[in-house]
Amino acid sequence: MTDLRSLKTLLAVVEYGSIHLAARALFVSHSTASRQIKTFEEHYGTTLFDRSASGVVPTGQGLALADFARRMIAESELLSDSFGSYSRATETITIVTSTGLGQTVVADAINDVMTTTDRVQVSIIDTTSLEAVQVLKNRQADLCVNFSVPGHDLVSVPGVRRINHAPSRNFAVFDKKHPLSQRATVRVRDLIDFPIATLPSGNSARIRIEQAVRAQGQVFSPTIEATCPVLTMRAIAGTTMVAMMAERTIPDNLAEAGCTAVELDDPGLDDPGLDDRSIQILAADPLRESDGLDMMIKSLRRSLALQ
Repeated sequence: MTDLRSLKTLLAVVEYGSIHLAARALFVSHSTASRQIKTFEEHYGTTLFDRSASGVVPTGQGLALADFARRMIAESELLSDSFGSYSRATETITIVTSTGLGQTVVADAINDVMTTTDRVQVSIIDTTSLEAVQVLKNRQADLCVNFSVPGHDLVSVPGVRRINHAPSRNFAVFDKKHPLSQRATVRVRDLIDFPIATLPSGNSARIRIEQAVRAQGQVFSPTIEATCPVLTMRAIAGTTMVAMMAERTIPDNLAEAGCTAVELDDPGLDDPGLDDRSIQILAADPLRESDGLDMMIKSLRRSLALQ
C-alpha cells in the first residue's frame, strides 16, 4: 500500500500517540484516521498499535511500517520537487474556522477534496466566530466556517457572502455514569450545581450559555475553558463535570470515551434577542474564480448537510 495520505496518518499517530490528536493535526475526521490504520492492519495481517484508554503505542511492526512511510514520503517529495510546472499548478485554499468545526465539518470536506485531486493545498486559520469574519473580510482567507453570533448580522457584512447555513443545537456532554446522563433532555438550571467545561469567552455558544445561567440568578464560572472538543471530552470522562458543546463539534468517539450527549432544551437558550444558532459557510465577496475553491465549497455543503 502506497497511499501517501494514509502513510502520513500513520506517522502522525506514531508521533502523537493518539488517533484523535493525529486526526486533529491533519484535519481529517477521527473515523477517517481510524479507517486508514485499520486498512493497514488488515492489509499486512498484523497489529500496528497497542490500544488503551490513554492512547496508542506502536508495535514493532508499526515502527517498521513508520520507517517505510518516512522513506516513501521523502522520495515522493523529492519527485514532486523535480516537477516545477506541476508544483506551480497547485493552488492553496485558506479556510478560517474554529477548532471544533475544523475537526468535523471542515475536516470531512478537506478529506473529500483530497481524495479527488492532489492539486489543492489547504491552509487553516483557527480563531473565534467574530474574528473569523474579520479575517474573511480582510481577504486573509477564501472561506469561513463558523457559528452565527448572537446580535451580529454576519450576512450583511461588506465583503462577505453567505454560501450556506444549517441550524445547530446545543448539547450537554456527561460521563455515562453522571446522574443526568439518562435524561432525554436537560436545562441549564439542572447543570448549575455541577462543574462546567466550555469554550473560552467570546465564543457564540459560550455567550448563549452565560445568558441562560444569568437568567437563573447564577454567576457563570466554568471549571475548564478549552477550544478542543477532544481535550474537553477526555477531561470530563469519569467525573461529574458537564461539557457544553454544539452538536457538530461533539467527537464521534464519544461512546468509546465513556461519555454521552443530552440535548439542552432550555427556554433560556431561545431568547428572541439571540438569533437562531446555525453553522454557516461564508466566502470572501467577490468570490475569486478557482476550480479548487469550487470543489471545496461543494464539499463543505455536503459535509454540512450530513448533520
